[in-house]
Amino acid sequence: MRDRRIVAAALWFVLAFLIWNVRFDYGVRVTARSYLNQRALYLRGAAPRVEMASVMRDGIHDSAVAAAVFATPFTCVALTLAASRVRRGSRTTPSR
Repeated sequence: MRDRRIVAAALWFVLAFLIWNVRFDYGVRVTARSYLNQRALYLRGAAPRVEMASVMRDGIHDSAVAAAVFATPFTCVALTLAASRVRRGSRTTPSR
């Protein structure tokens, strides 16, 4: 039973990392494309000047969301392990 829990936790970690990595990469590409489009419009005189930092704030927000997705399985596994320790501790306590 313990081996199954370890394998399940490892699979969750791998899945969460893959989701986070894909989401982070997508966020960076979309943000970079947005900046380049806005910069091109500025250089043509069709839009106001844009700074990379202001455009990247949106990308940072998306990265924070992706990090939350990545952290969720860690939190679930930690809570499960804590609950199993509590249950084990209540069984092994000698009654007097």
